[in-house]
Amino acid sequence: MYSHILIGTLILAYFTLNVNGSVKGYISSTDTKKFLSVLSKSLSEDSTDIAAIYYGAVGYKLLNSKVDTQLIKKSCDSLRSNLKGDENPEIIFQAYCAWKDLNCPGKIQKEETLKYLRNVVINEKSSPSDIRFASEALKVIGETLPNPAKVSELLLSKLKEDDTLITLGHAIHTSSLLGNHGKFAIDRAEDVVVQLDEVNGKLLQWEGGLSTTSLLLTGLLKLPGLKPLTQVQADKISNYLLTRKTVQTAKGIVALLEAIKALTTSSVSPVSIGIIGKSSVSIDKPELKVRVSNLLGQPIKPIPGPIVAISATRVVDDVVVLSKQPLTAGSGPTEFILPLRLDPDHYQVVLNTGDNTESFNIRVIGTVSLKSFEIGLGDLDGTGAPRFSKLDYPNRLSNALQADSSHLLLAKFSLSRSIHQAFLRLHSAKKEITFIAEQDNNKVYKVEINLNAELTYSGTFDIELILGDPVMSNPMTWNVGKIDINLGRNDPDVKSVRGPKPEIKHLFRQAEKRPSTTVSLLFSILTAAPLLLLLILWMKIGINIKNFSVVSLPFHLGFGSILCLFLCFWLKLDMFTTCAWLIPLGAFTFLSGHKVLSKLASSNKKSDKKD
Repeated sequence: MYSHILIGTLILAYFTLNVNGSVKGYISSTDTKKFLSVLSKSLSEDSTDIAAIYYGAVGYKLLNSKVDTQLIKKSCDSLRSNLKGDENPEIIFQAYCAWKDLNCPGKIQKEETLKYLRNVVINEKSSPSDIRFASEALKVIGETLPNPAKVSELLLSKLKEDDTLITLGHAIHTSSLLGNHGKFAIDRAEDVVVQLDEVNGKLLQWEGGLSTTSLLLTGLLKLPGLKPLTQVQADKISNYLLTRKTVQTAKGIVALLEAIKALTTSSVSPVSIGIIGKSSVSIDKPELKVRVSNLLGQPIKPIPGPIVAISATRVVDDVVVLSKQPLTAGSGPTEFILPLRLDPDHYQVVLNTGDNTESFNIRVIGTVSLKSFEIGLGDLDGTGAPRFSKLDYPNRLSNALQADSSHLLLAKFSLSRSIHQAFLRLHSAKKEITFIAEQDNNKVYKVEINLNAELTYSGTFDIELILGDPVMSNPMTWNVGKIDINLGRNDPDVKSVRGPKPEIKHLFRQAEKRPSTTVSLLFSILTAAPLLLLLILWMKIGINIKNFSVVSLPFHLGFGSILCLFLCFWLKLDMFTTCAWLIPLGAFTFLSGHKVLSKLASSNKKSDKKD
């Protein structure tokens, strides 16, 4: 056993250190249907949007699918009527490309538009993206690119001003159209690759997401005579792209498909190894179907090497049960068969082709047979020998077992192999309880139930045996029979709680007794007494207003406003609103009051000097 474990460990270590990881996913037929539904809407919903028509047409072409004839006619008419020729170069490129991909009749380009594009390519004010799309638009309609040397110099000067990833991406795409004058992009390719961001050690992408990754990847893989990515980097980028299969827009779908197609046609095309259908086989049908394809689900020609199951390791104890077994061809060009004639259990299978390897968790399932089953009663004090009845599945007990509080319910059975879930269940209309069957040293499952301790009342219960396991193809529920239990305790009657509930009556606190009218009037007079006293004194001694001046008017207005504010606070305002108004009014009153006091002080000084 230990030698098998050692061999398995060495095999896994070897392939971990020396073999590239492959890719498990690919663009399946389900993904294609979902993409086509989005692309179809892009072509049909808004016929005036040239970009929508472009993404729909290019997407259909990348998926090798035919566009409906009515959609083609509608899209071609829309392109002819909506393209004016003076739009930005990207729109013109999209229109020309869609026109070509949809096989629209006639020509859409105009001479003045071609002059405009030629001028954009060599214009120093053009951006790298405008230069790229103008160049590609000319290429789509078969026009030659004017003055490639000048275009190259112009792009180099633009990159000195701005060398962001987007700018580099557009420059690299343009350089692939410049022949020998585009070699400058080869020197910048390494700068682009080192800016890849790794996620969890499994994914690689460029900052900016799917659109930026697609732009840079398709540009790098266009450069002639250059292998910018290693196989490991290509696999990790593929893993990232496959996580974006949930994209919901036509633009995102085109970006995804362009990147995947660029990878599949490159020298570092990833190999996708996966399981066809369920990752489980049965003893009756042990053939595991394996798919080996590129990212588009197409056969790889030539296959990197023989497709071999390097090992199959039992998960529970790491024992290697299979080693270096070649796979045979299946019904399709991407299908291969691995027969797993193994005992039912969980296994880790390592598959390899060429420099690519992938591991999978596989289940081998099989039937479990009940070899023997006995059930009976024993004495709680152990004085008597248990009384067992033997049964064969699916027979039942001919008579119900009769038990009381002094009995144990006993069951024991054996199976053709061990399983994870074995239960004995007692249930009636009002109660159920499940007991776990434990396996002893002789591989016999046993259940021992103290009826007096486990049950609370007398009654008749059904006995069920329940068997199950993740690798068991025939899970079993067997009604063994009945048992009458007399514990001397009857099931208490439970009163029904249905129907209207009693009315809830609330008793609110009674209002406190208010004072008499006389007392309230007396306190109101006392409260107003200071004001009444002020009025009486003013009537008796008079009001001195000879020193009143216009300077003191702001102070009195501010002071009066504060009194009014207090009145409003008493009637309806809250503390926060009052404070918000009091701060500016108080500041105004303080400053105006200070000015009044200063004037009075200066007036007193003048009068003192005169005296």
